[in-house]
Amino acid sequence: TSRGLSSFEIPCNLCGSLATSFPPQYLGHSLTPTIITPAVWRPTPDSYSPGDVYDFHSFTRAPLPRFLGRCLILPCIAHRITVAQLTDEDPSAPSYTYKIQASGLRPLVITLPQKMENMATFQGALQLVRPWNSKGQSAIIDTTNEEQLLSALGKPFHALLLTELLHSEYKRIASSTLITVQPIDSASILQSKVRIFNIV
Repeated sequence: TSRGLSSFEIPCNLCGSLATSFPPQYLGHSLTPTIITPAVWRPTPDSYSPGDVYDFHSFTRAPLPRFLGRCLILPCIAHRITVAQLTDEDPSAPSYTYKIQASGLRPLVITLPQKMENMATFQGALQLVRPWNSKGQSAIIDTTNEEQLLSALGKPFHALLLTELLHSEYKRIASSTLITVQPIDSASILQSKVRIFNIV
């Protein structure tokens, strides 16, 4: 994976510029709502729906990230994994290398410390996502400027790997692995969508 990232990178603990309002512990192994300041707790269930989708021209309308109980409601630019092929493994390390293809992203190779079992079952349920914080993003660039936004989103970034559970919930996996990805081109960015993920 590449480490020559721009100021728009998102480290695995979600401290990058697309999540500037997130403390590092937000996406650790424990999602504890007590770390949120009171200003974040403004439940409006209408804006949480996992069925909500925002296209490139309506990214700024996506709700802000927040907790609802122990569930992290996280808007993300989503890239569904279509191919995850195990190409190399070393159980003694342990180390498992996968060739990944995801919608809107250039092909990539990732090495994980644990084997992902039953990949045929997982394919389609795995997502590489870029957390989207409209408030934090607009503080860095003019999100109404299409050219500027395309340029920013076209750079490599660190993605989170999510797997789908029951009831439209997701769980982060491979949290110790830094996964660097990059959109294919401007056309793929224009076709990208922000979705709402309920992460437990």
